[in-house]
Amino acid sequence: MLRVLLLLCVGCLLALSAAARPAATPADTLRLRQLCRLTQEQLLRHNDSAVASSRYIVREARRAGYTYGLAQGYFLLGNGLRNRSEFDSSLYYGQKALTLFDALHLDDGRSAAYNMMAQNYKRMGDAQGVRLLSRRGLRLARLAEAAALRGPHYAQLSWANLSLGIIYRDLGRLDSARPCYLKAMSIARQHPFRPSSLPVSYANYGQLLMDSGESLTGAIGYFRRAIPLYHEQGNRNGLEHAYRNLSWAYRQQGNLPRALATADTALALGRAIGDPHRLCNSLEAAYLAYRAAGRYRQAVELLDEWKERESAFINADVAKAVATVEAAYAIEKKEARIAQLARENAHQVRQLWLLGLGAGALSLLLGLAAWQYRIIRRKNALLRATNRTVSDNNLRITEQAERLTILMKELHHRVKNNLAIVSSLLRLQAKRLTDEGAVQAVREGQQRVEAMALVHQRLYQTADVTTVDMQRYVTDLVESLMTAYGYSPDDLDLTLTVEHPPLDVDRAVPLGLILNELLTNAFKHAYRHVPHPALRVYLGLRAAGELVLEVQDNGPGIETGQWQQTSGSFGRRLITSLAEQLDGRMELRNHAGALFRLVVPAAAPAASVAAAKATSADALRPALP
Repeated sequence: MLRVLLLLCVGCLLALSAAARPAATPADTLRLRQLCRLTQEQLLRHNDSAVASSRYIVREARRAGYTYGLAQGYFLLGNGLRNRSEFDSSLYYGQKALTLFDALHLDDGRSAAYNMMAQNYKRMGDAQGVRLLSRRGLRLARLAEAAALRGPHYAQLSWANLSLGIIYRDLGRLDSARPCYLKAMSIARQHPFRPSSLPVSYANYGQLLMDSGESLTGAIGYFRRAIPLYHEQGNRNGLEHAYRNLSWAYRQQGNLPRALATADTALALGRAIGDPHRLCNSLEAAYLAYRAAGRYRQAVELLDEWKERESAFINADVAKAVATVEAAYAIEKKEARIAQLARENAHQVRQLWLLGLGAGALSLLLGLAAWQYRIIRRKNALLRATNRTVSDNNLRITEQAERLTILMKELHHRVKNNLAIVSSLLRLQAKRLTDEGAVQAVREGQQRVEAMALVHQRLYQTADVTTVDMQRYVTDLVESLMTAYGYSPDDLDLTLTVEHPPLDVDRAVPLGLILNELLTNAFKHAYRHVPHPALRVYLGLRAAGELVLEVQDNGPGIETGQWQQTSGSFGRRLITSLAEQLDGRMELRNHAGALFRLVVPAAAPAASVAAAKATSADALRPALP
């Protein structure tokens, strides 16, 4: 009887909980979608109104339980705050929008969120002069392009290419920016959408022509083509950009009356928009135009205002703001989980009091509810105690991790110093030798020691003491060997490409020794009769996750049969031994010179890793005769 009664109660509670869930009605979703479209247009004309509308959309979508509307609200709010140069808040809402779009599996939303965050990093990098921020924006713009291609979603694909072009331009890579602008134009013409990216493409392509000094007349033509399209959209942000660049172009042409007129128009738009970034740019353009026209009083006033606003704009601690956003986002996810558990507990408590609605035995149900309530309170008390214990343990673990990190850095520092001493001893020994062959052998041993020391130097100079930044490591190794063998960037055509995340030290050391041997071999033997030496070094990943190292010179090549012989030079045997211990495949081809290729599996077996540790020291012992 009790079992039947409990089943009846559970059924009633499930029905009641389903009825109590908030659900967005069709009228709510239609109204919020319309408001999202209007707010998107407001962003082009009146940013403050757009921010207010975005906050209203967020509140209403959250109240109605409308996830797509909430994601759109976060996205629009992030755009509005970006226009105010509130980058930390903009990135925060961009990440929240991206999380919801991921949950809804909407690639166009993902692309839009990635693109908006890319523009944040673009502006921060531009304002602070920090290329690292611009490169982070470039990575986000590429993610936006990849998400848009999965549709394909042509509108987002065009905007992503525009962001790529703009960031490439900021990084001084005009040749990379040009195809991105042209691709954005082509997509906008072939697949029209609203608001169109075509005027933005015209204006930025004109700026490319102007900045490269290619054609001021062509640049002015593109600016003029963008202006009527901006007017049609009511896009004051775009108009400010177009008129500002027109002033720059006219000033460089020497057409000062038009430079002044367009600068005044851009400045009026910059003051009306409410975007500090655009206002600083329009003040700069107006100042330069008035100074060129000889109107120095107005120029000085504009210069003072420009520097004052730019100082207030740049003084923001961007790195701290971004770190704060990332930390806040992580904390919010944890708090959301805790809040969800709290809501579930509260829902269970309400269920206990609603048991009597589905059963006739009120006294039994009330007793059961009181019993359940006491259990939940005990569990909550136990949970709070456990949480305190976990927090204390986390604090201790964090402190221990910091101490271990310091010890590991000190260890790597000492290992590097010891290897440097060994290198110095070898250098002294080489100076005392008279046999040129012996001197060369000792110097090669010294270079191998320095290759290992460079790994440990990279480890103690970074926050991560277990992995090596291969980009910096390979660059330093190549440059040091070039100098050792008397080559400079002017007389050696070097192509260096590293497309690989950091490697753990167990794989970086043998890989560095292999690279050291291959480079030494090229510098010693490949360029004796080559008028224009060339060297290509590549380190990257294949689609299967395999690690690939390639070293190619333009010398006379190497006899592959001689390379495969078991007997040979110490360097050749060292390369073969290290490749085997990494479980890698070594290939040698003669292709316009010698091409060495090492392919290492995605995850080296445990036995190979252990052997590689020993080899980093043992491989330097002299070979038996």
